[in-house]
Amino acid sequence: MLGELVAGATGGLVLIEDTIECEGRSLLKTFVAASAHRGESVHVFGFEIPEEEFRAGFDPDVTVRLLYQDGFTDPLRWTGEAGGFSGEEFTALGVSGQLARGPAGPATVVLDSLSWLLLHQPLPTVCQVLGRIPMAAASAGLRVTRILALLHGDLHPPGLVETLRSLARAVVGVGPAPEGMGSGGDAPRLASMLQRKETGKVLEKEEYFTILAGFTPKALGEPTGSVPRDEDTDPHSTADPTANLTFNLRLSDTERRARDGVPLPFHFSAQKKSSLLEASASAGKIYYEPDAADDLDEEDPDDDLDV
Repeated sequence: MLGELVAGATGGLVLIEDTIECEGRSLLKTFVAASAHRGESVHVFGFEIPEEEFRAGFDPDVTVRLLYQDGFTDPLRWTGEAGGFSGEEFTALGVSGQLARGPAGPATVVLDSLSWLLLHQPLPTVCQVLGRIPMAAASAGLRVTRILALLHGDLHPPGLVETLRSLARAVVGVGPAPEGMGSGGDAPRLASMLQRKETGKVLEKEEYFTILAGFTPKALGEPTGSVPRDEDTDPHSTADPTANLTFNLRLSDTERRARDGVPLPFHFSAQKKSSLLEASASAGKIYYEPDAADDLDEEDPDDDLDV
């Protein structure tokens, strides 16, 4: 599943979540390399590391497709030097303006990192920008295939992380693998993946992986006892909502026949129905059917009045 995500099986926002225990930037670079190999231009908005460090390790055919927007050297515009990309410029129009300077064709947007932006802009603003970038690019005649965002999950409250996860088409959480696992490449890690299909289905899977030279991912198998989850979130799903209840909502055949035999309130009797359907020239009639709870008094309550 990780190989499919890296290869571009999912568009939209792809969130790569790491912690101080296990970094995720190298996994982010595997997505970048895959986008470049597909012939896309890759626009990197970098705020945490210098450009030279980000480009390190890529093959030459990948680096020629990287367009780095430097938000690391002077992110707050303190030096006043021209060039670069400040945090204040992170708007849908600001990002699409940078994309317009690149070559025509499909493009991948890389945010390194989303955590830095969240420390300088409120969450609603960041979420709005993430949603508007593809539309702003399309209005300028550009096409954004997907947005890759690195998020340091342990820096933010759980509610904020869950909000960003709900916006993403795919989430890859990076964690450590058990000690002693051979890899043949970089240190093995565990990828906890969530992918939302266009049909509404949500796929969840865990997979060990390592990263080879040139930022190529290599699968190392799944954890013991791990079962991929295929959750159907389609609102028209035929899943039985009463399957796991602690009480019974079903009716037996006997109960169903008893229910069908109960007359409905305000149901017309056969006499009333036939009288309404028959054409009659006589005077109008009033039919009253007493209920079981009616209290009828045969005596005239007004017989003592002189009327």
